[in-house]
Amino acid sequence: MIARDEEAMLGACLASARAGVTDMVVVDTGSRDRTKQVAADAGARVFDFAWCDDFAAARNEALRHARGAWVLILDADERLAPGCAVRLPGAVAGARFDCGMLRLHDAARIDSSLEDVVSGRERAAEAQLVPRLLRRTDGLLYVDAIHENVMPWLRRRGMKVGGVDVDIVHLGATAEVVGAKAKIGRNVRLLKARVERDPGDLAACGYLAHDFMRAGAVEEAFSLVERAWPYVSRGQDAKGKAPIHRLATVRAFLLIQRGRFHEARATVGVAKELEGNSPDLAFLSARSSESEAQLAADPSERRDRLLAARGGYEECLGFGDRIFAQSFVLGASSWYGAIRLGTVELLLDRPAEALRAFDAALRMRSGEREARLGRAEAQIQLGEAAVALQGIEGLLDDSSPDSWALAASAVSVLRLLDDARLFSTRAVALADKSFIAPHRRARLRELIASLRDRETETMSQG
Repeated sequence: MIARDEEAMLGACLASARAGVTDMVVVDTGSRDRTKQVAADAGARVFDFAWCDDFAAARNEALRHARGAWVLILDADERLAPGCAVRLPGAVAGARFDCGMLRLHDAARIDSSLEDVVSGRERAAEAQLVPRLLRRTDGLLYVDAIHENVMPWLRRRGMKVGGVDVDIVHLGATAEVVGAKAKIGRNVRLLKARVERDPGDLAACGYLAHDFMRAGAVEEAFSLVERAWPYVSRGQDAKGKAPIHRLATVRAFLLIQRGRFHEARATVGVAKELEGNSPDLAFLSARSSESEAQLAADPSERRDRLLAARGGYEECLGFGDRIFAQSFVLGASSWYGAIRLGTVELLLDRPAEALRAFDAALRMRSGEREARLGRAEAQIQLGEAAVALQGIEGLLDDSSPDSWALAASAVSVLRLLDDARLFSTRAVALADKSFIAPHRRARLRELIASLRDRETETMSQG
């Protein structure tokens, strides 16, 4: 481990690993608190290293003091999940890999229980595979000052990688920790220097683009990915494929935002060709088609794009519980993919299929507002307006116009026209806020026009 000013986190981290390791090394990079004392009290061997803005250098100093045939790499804001430490000796006994990939789970809250994070109930992002169990042999070294890695060593060893049935819970992605430690600002500073030295460093460009997005610097992110993308075609060499997943996902996402849908899908296509498919890539391709369909004036083109989106979201759900080394779209292969599929089914006038998709999403995340609204909309289309209205009642607040628009639609079907006018008026009053589902804006206009026609008809008959 390397650590600095981690007295609050370090003890629990070391305790979580103790049952599975024979030695603990903590390299302190300049703590001003009791980090070194906490480490020593936990039985770790503690060494000092002067911080030089280089995470790889600090990691290599820790490796220099390691004694075992295998090294487990952890950070102070991480913990092995209960019962996982004791699996480590068995995992390396007779192992045919040099690099063990462990499952990393970002906690939603700093006080989340480890069990709830691993189960997904309190997880802030998709689980990812991380290279943390390393055979200490053949010049094992880290490279790169920020987002350090062992890829040159692993390539020399023949890329022998294996999965390990061990879970790590990461507390450092929570808002409290990120804000307190100013991680994003530090990362941006170090990554900018790395990109300035080598503009074709696609991994660094991808990391920096993501950190720009996290910091709200959207235009800087887009400018960076557009400068970096031309390097992709020349970034593949005999040493292996240049990592472009982060770069491609940011570029595709921002192109979708700009309405450049074909370019977004082309970006995804390049990433799929170079690195294989994943929930992120399938999702972004489908999202591009769905967004384009919403703007299409030609009904045939709209339907074609919706069908492409439906196929893409079904592809996302087909990944199931598989875990990937990188994953950024939360819920792409589970609840969120099901929500998007349900929305597309609504737009294709397939309410029964939409209802099944929203029900699937709610089985995974019972309180998801978008799924509950979609379920109500499907029920209205299926002629179950009264049932839909019951489901909407708890959602009638000022967070968005969607619930009021759907309530207006439901009571209109039930011929409660005064209530329909009341609810639609409330939806219009909130229309300066974004609709969760943009198509409901047009359907609200259609409903208001229909109510006016009915009122005109009633007056003329009177």
